[in-house]
Amino acid sequence: MPALLTYTNIGALEAIQAGTVVQRGPCFYLSGAPEEAVILWPEGTQIVRDAERSAAVELPDGLRIAVGDRIRGGRGSLPPAQPISDFASQEVPESCATGPAVQLHSVELVERVYVQDENFRPPPPPPPPPAPDFLDSVRNHPADSGSDAIEILGIDDPREALFAHMIAGLREGEAFHDRPVCLREVDDALFSRLSIRFEHVYRAGACRWQDGGVRLRADDSPAVFLEARLDCDGRSRCVAEGARIFGNVGGEGQGYVMKPIPGGWSLTTSGISWIS
Repeated sequence: MPALLTYTNIGALEAIQAGTVVQRGPCFYLSGAPEEAVILWPEGTQIVRDAERSAAVELPDGLRIAVGDRIRGGRGSLPPAQPISDFASQEVPESCATGPAVQLHSVELVERVYVQDENFRPPPPPPPPPAPDFLDSVRNHPADSGSDAIEILGIDDPREALFAHMIAGLREGEAFHDRPVCLREVDDALFSRLSIRFEHVYRAGACRWQDGGVRLRADDSPAVFLEARLDCDGRSRCVAEGARIFGNVGGEGQGYVMKPIPGGWSLTTSGISWIS
């Protein structure tokens, strides 16, 4: 990248100066004046990458200038007896320090010239916006009008109620009635309550991935991960996702709307689900 030199104090002001921006070594010069001079730009100027050209100078007002552009602006004359470093805010490269210099201010663009740089590649486009969160989709979708509410009684914690509903559903099916269940993101108290209520319940660390499936570490038997995510509006309503994951290709998630009832919670499917 070229060196950028800026100034904090303007020297004696002279007439409007016009010229073409060129690069000599690491520094920018103004060509077309009585003699080429190193440019000292206004404080706050920075070097940026331009999508259509190579490196460009961006002035504090947002104007971008690149090599080959013709510009004009007020000129601040530097005393020839003083080194450029006395007026520059940055260290001046040795190759730029021996010639004349000019301070430019109130810069205007006269003519823009596009210079191709084979080594320059424009930055990649920004990534697409993230997909809507599953819980946001559940929140914005009406509850399934054809689904009856399921009551989970004797449980105060809505997340515990959702886990209990999913584990009970697995136990009712012949294929998974005794399959080990590994619960994701449960604290000690929640795990203790669920392990008392159900058999073959483990923490997530007791299971592992093997050959694309979920296995219990202790005996390598097939297992299933369970997840329960909730977003509650105080104690009046929760939107939830209950997920069962059997392997890399073998998982399903269901959206729920949960509401407190005397002695527990009611669950209604939302009509939003996923399967892999």
